[in-house]
Amino acid sequence: MEVDSTSFVIDTDVEADNLRRMDIVEAVIAFIREANELLQQEIDLSPANQRVVDIVSRLSARLRAGYFPEEIEAILDNEYIRMNLRSLQHKLSEAECLAELDASRRICQTNQAVIADRLPNWNIYMELVGKELTILRQLSLRDGRADEAPIVFVGSGSLPLSAIILHLCGNAEVICVELDAAAYKASRALLKCLGLSNEITVVMMDGADFNYSSYKRIFVASLVQNKEAVLEQINRTASEPLVAVRTAEGIKQMMYESIDEARLNRQGWTIAARTRPDDQLVINSTLFLKRVACGERGH
Repeated sequence: MEVDSTSFVIDTDVEADNLRRMDIVEAVIAFIREANELLQQEIDLSPANQRVVDIVSRLSARLRAGYFPEEIEAILDNEYIRMNLRSLQHKLSEAECLAELDASRRICQTNQAVIADRLPNWNIYMELVGKELTILRQLSLRDGRADEAPIVFVGSGSLPLSAIILHLCGNAEVICVELDAAAYKASRALLKCLGLSNEITVVMMDGADFNYSSYKRIFVASLVQNKEAVLEQINRTASEPLVAVRTAEGIKQMMYESIDEARLNRQGWTIAARTRPDDQLVINSTLFLKRVACGERGH
C-alpha cells in the first residue's frame, strides 16, 4: 500500500504548529499570573518600586506582541485570567496613575524649560491621538461641526498628554475633567510650566457630574472607571455629541477595560468610527460614538 507522504508532512506540520501555539498560550498565561500575583502582593505600586516598574514594562511588551486570534481566545478564556482580570486591571491602573503623577511632578521640579515633545511616552500618544484627530476631523466635516470647537477630555490625569496633543495638533481649546485631587493639582502645575494653562484648563469634578451642554466633542480616557455613568450624563446634558471613548481589544484588555459594544447600542449609542492599534506602539483603541434614534436601538 502506498503512503501519501505529502499528507503526512502536512499533518505533522499542523500538529507542530498547534503545539507551538499551545506553548505560546501557556507561556503568556504563566507570565500574566506572575505579574498579577506580584502586583497584588506589592503595597507600593509607584515608580519607586523597581519590581513593579519591571513587571509592568514586561507585561506591556508582551501585550504589544502579535498573537493569532485563536491564541488570544485561549488566553482570555483561561479560568485564572477570567477570575483575575478585573483585579489585574485595577492594579495596573493604579501603577500607571502613580507613574504619571511622579513624572508630572518631576518635570515641574526641574529648572529647565519644558518642551512638550520631550514628555514621557510622547511618541505613543502622538500615534494614538493622531489617529483620533484624523477621524474626528472626518466626522466633524461630515456633520458640519466646527473643526476647532472646544473639546472636553474626561479623566485627563496628572500627565495630560492627550489634551496637550489635541490642543497643539487640533488647534482646539481643551477642558480637562479630573476627579483625583492629586492629579488635578499636578496637571495644572504641568500646564503652567508648559505655558498652556490658558488654552487647556482643568476642572476637578467627576465626569458623571459635569455639564456637557456647551460641548459637542468629548473624549473619555481609558482609565475612567465609571464610563457608563459618564456616558449617561453626556446623554442627558449634551446636544448631538460626538464622543471618543478609549477601550482595548483582544489581548490588550489585560491592561485596559474593554467596552461592551452591544451594551452601548442598547443605551442609545452607535459606533460611527473606530481606531485600532496597528503597530507595536499603541495599546488603546478608540470608539467614536453618536446617539441613535430610539427606533434604531438594539433590543
